[in-house]
Amino acid sequence: MAEYHIDPEIRYYNYAGRFPPLPMEDKPAPIPSVTDKTHPKLITDTTLRDGAQDPHFALFPVDARLRYFDLLHELDNGTGIIEQIEVFIYQQRDLWALERLLEREYAFPQVTTWTRAIPKDIRDLVDVSRGSIKETGMLASSSDHHIFDKLKYRSKAEAVEKYLAPILTACENGIRPRIHLEDTTKADIHGFVIPFMQRVLDETDNWAKFRICDTIGWGSPDPYAPLPVGIPRLISTLVRETGAELEFHGHNDFGMATANSMAALRYGCRRVNVAFAGLGERTGNTALEQVMASYIREYGDPGFRLDVVARIRDLITTEVCTIPPKQPIIGEVFSTQAGIHQTGVRRSDDAGGGPIYLPFDAAMVGDEAVEQHRIGALSGMDGIVSVLNRKVKEETGQEGTYSTVSRAVKHVYDHIQASYDGSYDRDSDTLVGQRRTFFSAEEILALAREAEDDRRGSAGS
Repeated sequence: MAEYHIDPEIRYYNYAGRFPPLPMEDKPAPIPSVTDKTHPKLITDTTLRDGAQDPHFALFPVDARLRYFDLLHELDNGTGIIEQIEVFIYQQRDLWALERLLEREYAFPQVTTWTRAIPKDIRDLVDVSRGSIKETGMLASSSDHHIFDKLKYRSKAEAVEKYLAPILTACENGIRPRIHLEDTTKADIHGFVIPFMQRVLDETDNWAKFRICDTIGWGSPDPYAPLPVGIPRLISTLVRETGAELEFHGHNDFGMATANSMAALRYGCRRVNVAFAGLGERTGNTALEQVMASYIREYGDPGFRLDVVARIRDLITTEVCTIPPKQPIIGEVFSTQAGIHQTGVRRSDDAGGGPIYLPFDAAMVGDEAVEQHRIGALSGMDGIVSVLNRKVKEETGQEGTYSTVSRAVKHVYDHIQASYDGSYDRDSDTLVGQRRTFFSAEEILALAREAEDDRRGSAGS
């Protein structure tokens, strides 16, 4: 490894609020060799720390925090892959929660904390944890933009000395420092990040760990993307030049958080940091449930209790905030509207190739493994049949007998399409009165019975 030195020059990546450009290198980033600093691959959780900073709710209640921790423990199921969870220690509610988290004495996830890069925070942590916390994250902003414009340091060399003080204080108190290199994808990699990491490793006898933060979601998972935004090249370079144990913390501003996290694992990170449902600032952090699904696909299932995922979703929805219905894995993603999709879902039970229009069985993540058709403008006969028969069974306990050749079903289909067609208004030369909402199961059944009553009336006259 070469020795690097702090560059006194200021290096900004300032695109005046526009999308940052993404030129490509001629060669891809190399994948580092397997070592005990890169493997096994692990997951850490920041739902109760960075996730709790989400601007869409005011408070993550303490009882919900404790229940979340319990469920995360169940989800890990003794594998140790969900290795850690990090929490704040600043308010009375934080300290109350920390005490009760530690009382559980779970092997996994381990409880870690987050502090600012000041010695006082480490001394406070020592006082409140009474030796129970063995590792803490500590903020160390790494981009020149943060060093000079946010923190107002006079030089990058001054930032190094300021950051080192709490790091060494942590080591003196037997707490392993995990340095959070904030805004790394806008940082001077060779002129600050690498020499700073080398200095920290030297001062801590290689005990320190580092979290590489894509704080504003600029990162790209493309192995040809350049420093500092190319996550494969960034992680590969840091592993090669420092030999440090790395963790990746992504944000989702360009929708790349999960892809970047998985790329970070492949190119040398040992850990990725996540929050359930992608909670967090702006577009949020990397989503735990998405990383778990990708982890299983790439590395195999170590034994997670995946059915717990739905219970965590229900906890967050009830106690913290609404989860977007289109959220992968945990949203309302087992529903269909288009007729051809509804037909495929209905025929999945008899399909030798498995689910036809679902990526996986809903029961995998503890959800209902049933058809959840929405009847709207693009729905077909199969969806209507499914809704009708399920509603009949719900009301009578008997299996419904509607099929795609039932006259009542054809009547329902025609009525639905007429409702969404509206009527033509000659004066305005447009369609008016178009329905804009889904049909409920009750409406569908009422229309079918109306058609049956009309038919019986006609037959008896």
